[in-house]
Amino acid sequence: MSYKDYAQQQHDRIYGVQINDDGAIEQMNDELAQACVDGLKNLEIHNYPQPINMEVSLQSIFCGLYGISNESIRAEGMKNIRQFNKLSANADKNYGQASSNGERKPNPWILTKILRYHNKDYYEQIIKPLLKKNYEVKKQSKIVDTVKQIEKHEIDLKDVFTLTDVSSKALNGQ
Repeated sequence: MSYKDYAQQQHDRIYGVQINDDGAIEQMNDELAQACVDGLKNLEIHNYPQPINMEVSLQSIFCGLYGISNESIRAEGMKNIRQFNKLSANADKNYGQASSNGERKPNPWILTKILRYHNKDYYEQIIKPLLKKNYEVKKQSKIVDTVKQIEKHEIDLKDVFTLTDVSSKALNGQ
């Protein structure tokens, strides 16, 4: 793996955190979902699924679109598949079947990965800044939650914090 690929992987792990603490896939906000749908243009879409970095398949597109919670954005994405992209002969023939298969594993974050590999300029200019913005909002939210927890439990951060002090306070019920 080249350093460039490694750096990209690290960036994606930081900014593209998609699984929450419960192990569920996080919902994509409407702004990012709309940007992803807008970027799904001029792609060559194939029927048989290959790794996303090799080619775009109907299954991966539909899995991504079915993961979008906003119905109107999802419908626009479905309409745009045939309108703005080139489908292979097999993809065109199996469009209906692939559409229903996408409902099984909905994950909107697949769309960001498709754009990263197959619409690189759009990804760099539009998607990446939105991912960074979402990351910053999420990070700020975690900080606020932590501060609220500290205030709620009346933790004095200036208190002595050694094991003996903590255990004696626990015994005294403090």
